[in-house]
Amino acid sequence: MYLPLDILKIIENDPSHPFHNINELKIKNIRNELIKLYRNKNTSISKISKKSKIAFELLESSIFGKLTENLENWKDLGIKLVTFFDRKYPKNLKSIKNPPQILFMKGENNIDSIKAISIVGTRKPTEYGKKMAFEIGQRFSQKGFVIINGFAAGVDIEAIKGGLDAGGRVIGIFGSGLLKPYPKENVNLFNEILKENKGLFISEQLPDKNVIKSSLATRNRISSALSLGSVFIEGSKKSGTRWQLKYAKEQGKSIIVLKPHQSLEQSELPKYIIKTEKEAKIIENIEDVDIIARTITKSKNSKKTSINNFL
Repeated sequence: MYLPLDILKIIENDPSHPFHNINELKIKNIRNELIKLYRNKNTSISKISKKSKIAFELLESSIFGKLTENLENWKDLGIKLVTFFDRKYPKNLKSIKNPPQILFMKGENNIDSIKAISIVGTRKPTEYGKKMAFEIGQRFSQKGFVIINGFAAGVDIEAIKGGLDAGGRVIGIFGSGLLKPYPKENVNLFNEILKENKGLFISEQLPDKNVIKSSLATRNRISSALSLGSVFIEGSKKSGTRWQLKYAKEQGKSIIVLKPHQSLEQSELPKYIIKTEKEAKIIENIEDVDIIARTITKSKNSKKTSINNFL
């Protein structure tokens, strides 16, 4: 709520007004004054009871109280916090729909620049899908790409392993807090990557927060935004991987798909992409990655993100 200038002048010139020294008041003082305003039925400012109640509720549930309480502890654990208004906030995220207001980061920060590719797919891939996810991650890494995805079981983790096998770097976007890695089966690899300074992990959730279903979907807008394109390995028609496709299209990213090897449930999403996305780039064999890597690097070179913009 914005008060008219004449009202602000009255407050400023009246030492007895409860908000006269608002800049010096602590949250406790403001909370007490809001309670008084809420209970005062003679207050003349329009809808003050409703607005003071909302403000009071915001103070009670404010994320900033929890941040203040835990910030030093998280810092000691190597977790960095970057807000939307911080100069280190990723520029590629600022331009997307519904950008994260706060990011928590942990891991390698000595990479001069990143050229990332997102490789994603089902948690239950076929043996062919697992093999190709590893090899495609490996190949892109050999071409200088950082492998980025949700660090999920199945396709995601195979692509991550392929990138690491080639001596590359990786980025995992968590749907949980950084102190509660999910899924648990990938915790050892998470710790190994951090220990060997092989990658970076990012989350918009508070570090001690457990995973929630909705965050597994919305994190895809981050992995898509930070990459030059998304490679879809396998997935059913109901696969959560469809969220990555949605955000990649919305953000104008390159869409790349592995040609299905068999007519199975895991082939449904790749078939759908090939049928509906006329400009999708299709990987039929591992050598196709070389051509695609050159193509998206050339066409998206101006959008390459400096790691210094967000670390």
